[in-house]
Amino acid sequence: MRNPSVMKGYHNLPEQTAKVLKDGWYRSGDNFRRDKDGFFYFLGRADDMFVCGGENIWPGEVEKMLERLDGVHQAFVVPVPDELKHQLPFAFIVLKPGATLDEEAVKEFALKNGPAYAHPRFVEFVLELTLAATNKVDRRGLTQRAEKIATQRRAAQVT
Repeated sequence: MRNPSVMKGYHNLPEQTAKVLKDGWYRSGDNFRRDKDGFFYFLGRADDMFVCGGENIWPGEVEKMLERLDGVHQAFVVPVPDELKHQLPFAFIVLKPGATLDEEAVKEFALKNGPAYAHPRFVEFVLELTLAATNKVDRRGLTQRAEKIATQRRAAQVT
């Protein structure tokens, strides 16, 4: 984007500024798709997208799909490492009050309502999504938590 209100750069961070400002154009890292009627739809941030078996997965798209499941209040998807597929989707789910769902119900819904490659291979139910200091969902913290949980579950399957 480029307009008079776009920043001139990050304070005392010339290298970071050079990454996002090119000839007066600001590259936000936001990705959109445009439909046949010319409407734009936000897909997510370029640095949030991950690859599973050669397919690009936009966490926001998977989250929207999971939030259509009756009983799901919020969903948050992060990647976890995988030897075969490179990365796998891991979903944190906050249920609506009084709702009861299990991991299999979430996975089945995802397989029926989205692309097979994007269905969460792991589901963890939480009371709330933790926030970072920015008051946004703590993606880094939840990714670290997901990696630990996935490692523990894989180890339990082996024994």
